[in-house]
Formats: sequence, C-alpha cells, structure tokens
Amino acid sequence: MDRNRLKMIIAVLTGVVVLALGFVLGVQPQLTAASTASQQTASVDEQNATLRAGLATLKADNEKLPALQSELGALQTSVPSQATLPAFLTEISQLASETGTTVTAFTTSDAVAYAPAAPAADATATDAAATDSTAADGATAEATAPVAAAPELVTDPQITAANFSSIPITVTVKGSYQQARDFLGRLQQGSRLFLVTNFASSGSSEGGSTNAVPDQWTVGGLVYVLQDAAATQADQAAETPATTAEGADDASSDTAAGE
Repeated sequence: MDRNRLKMIIAVLTGVVVLALGFVLGVQPQLTAASTASQQTASVDEQNATLRAGLATLKADNEKLPALQSELGALQTSVPSQATLPAFLTEISQLASETGTTVTAFTTSDAVAYAPAAPAADATATDAAATDSTAADGATAEATAPVAAAPELVTDPQITAANFSSIPITVTVKGSYQQARDFLGRLQQGSRLFLVTNFASSGSSEGGSTNAVPDQWTVGGLVYVLQDAAATQADQAAETPATTAEGADDASSDTAAGE
C-alpha cells in the first residue's frame, strides 16, 4: 500500500470519527432535549385541559348556587338545628286559619334521642306461619290472604343519637272532619317535617246526643331536630311558645316537658 492511499484512509476514518463525535456531543443532546420538551408540552396541555374542565364544572356549579342555597334553606327549615317551636306554632296557627279550624291545644313532650328502627319481620316467614296454621285448621293454602312484603329499611350511619332527636307534638283543632283533614294534609306538606302518628276525634258538637258529630280532632306526630336530645330539651325550655297561638281564637299552647 502506497503512502498516499494510507493517508486517504486515515483522513476518511478521521472524518467518520469527527462526524460520530459531533452527533454524540452535539446533535444527540439536542434531540433528547427536543423530545423532553415535547413530552413536557403534552403533559402541560393535558393539565390545561383538566383545569379547563374543572373551571367549566365550577362555573356550572356557581350558576346553580342560588338554587342550591334555596334548597339548603328549605331543608334547614324542615329539620332545623334547634327546636324553634314558636315558629312551628305560628305556622300551625296560619294553617288553622287557612283551613277554617281553630287550634284549641298544643302540647309537646321531652325530645327523644334518635334510635334506628328495627327491621320489620320477614314477610316470607309470616306467610309460612300463616299457611301452616291454616293447614292445621283444615283450610287450603289458596285461602290464605297474601301478605305484602315490608319495604326495605333505609338508615344513614351519619345520623345518630348524638346529632338527631325527635319531639313528640300533639295538636287539637276544632272544626268539621273535612276541615280537620285539610288541616292535617297541609300540616304534612308544611315547611317543617312532621310525621303523623295519630289522628282521632276528641269531641262532639251535639253534647251527649247519640247522633253527636265530632268537632274536635287530635293530631299526634313528631318533628325533628339536628342535635342531641339533651340540647333539644334545653331549647324546649328556652323557647316556650306564647300562651295563645297567634291567629287562632281561644287557642292554648302548653310546652311543659313531659306533657
């Protein structure tokens, strides 16, 4: 091999090495940096899209805020954080005026701590027992009347005796049966949640006559408070309503604990 060819080969190899070093030291870092920047850009775009979606949700929720506040106010009135019996008595008087009845008595008992209701008896077991009893008496199974299944019991673990209580209420109104029914319906649909537990006549318009028509009606039920029974009882003692129910003639209100 002559000297000129050797020099050419060395020059070519030198050029290849220079190009390789140039790529490794100059081009490759730039390519890596570009790839990293591209990935960061994609990540930022994704974060921006998430933020835009969050902002859109917040904007939509903000537009619903007045409706949600109104709903919250209604719920707080339905089940308040204090007994607020005077306000409830005022509402009862207004309902009596609207229905043509007269409130003659309003009594409350001590607040009772919340206790979850016990599950209803198994309807299937009840059916089986009824069928066995009928068969023992010689009757056929077809003669046994069907028993409807009890509704599923729903409870909330956030509602406990430490933050929920009920106040027994008894209201007596004077008026016709239809007027009393109207009063009862409006009471159940009122702003304060009221669970009716009793509805019965308690008087008559004809004295001792055998044809006496009841003209007084007793409504028993429960109102609820979002606090423990001891605090609610303290509220009852502090919020004793006025002696006469506003808006009702000759109406009385007794809120002594235990009545």
